Amino acid sequence: MSRETGDKRRQILAAAVAVFADKGFHRARIADIAAAAGVGKGTIYEYFPSKKELFQQLLVHIFNTYLEHLRRICREEESLEGFLRRLIDESLEHFQMHREIARILLSDQPPVDAVTQRLFFAVQQEKLQRLRDRLQAARERGEMRPVPADLAAIMVSGFIAALGHQLFFYNKQEMDLAALSTRAIDLILRGIAGSGR
Repeated sequence: MSRETGDKRRQILAAAVAVFADKGFHRARIADIAAAAGVGKGTIYEYFPSKKELFQQLLVHIFNTYLEHLRRICREEESLEGFLRRLIDESLEHFQMHREIARILLSDQPPVDAVTQRLFFAVQQEKLQRLRDRLQAARERGEMRPVPADLAAIMVSGFIAALGHQLFFYNKQEMDLAALSTRAIDLILRGIAGSGR
C-alpha cells in the first residue's frame, strides 16, 4: 500500500468515525462519509466495497490501535505503578476518543461478521496475556501481593472496561480523565479494605 493510498484510507476512516458517531450505523450513508472525507462516493468504494465492510474495517483499525498502545506500554514501563498508570491513562483516552463508536456497537447493533468478532476476541486474549505477564513479573519483583496473576489481570481488565462503560453511557459532561486514572490506580494498588481489617 503506497503512502498516498494509506493516507486516503485513514482519511476515509476518520470521516467514517465522525459520520457513524453522528448518525449511527443504520442512518449513515456512504455519501455522507464521502462528503466528510472530501472525496467522491466512488473513492470510498475503491477502498471499501460496502458500508458494512467500512464499519468493520473501522473496528479493526480501532482494535489494532489499542493493541499497539498496549504493546508499547508493556515494552516501555518497568514499575507496576508506572505500567498501570500508563495503561489506564491511555485506555481512558482511547475510550474517550472512540466512545461514540462503542456506543454504536453496544446499542445500534451494526452487522459485525465472524472475522471481526474473532479479531475482537483475539485482542481481548492478547490484552489479558500481556497483563498477566506484567503482573506476574511485578509479583516476582515483590511489587504486589502473591495473588494469582491471571485473576489480577482479569480484575484490572474488567476494571478498565467498567471505567470505559462510564465514559460511553453515563457521562453527560467531560470527565477529568487524569483524576479518574489516579483514583483508579490507588484503588487497584491499595484495595478497598480499611486499615483496621
